[in-house]
Amino acid sequence: MNEMTVSVSGMKGEDCIQRIESALLSLNGIDRALADLNEETVTIVYDEDAIDPSAIMQTIEDAGYQPS
Repeated sequence: MNEMTVSVSGMKGEDCIQRIESALLSLNGIDRALADLNEETVTIVYDEDAIDPSAIMQTIEDAGYQPS
């Protein structure tokens, strides 16, 4: 398992956190996703053999947010 923390701009409240976490957790290979509104980050624990980090970033974008 690998862990990455992604800066995400555009999160405004609990609904945003749930939207991002749900989108990420729906992916095969994501073990854990924890969004932090104060830090504007999402920490993701994932199986590097099952999912590529670029797919994680795309999922955050698809949910309506800007990862960096």
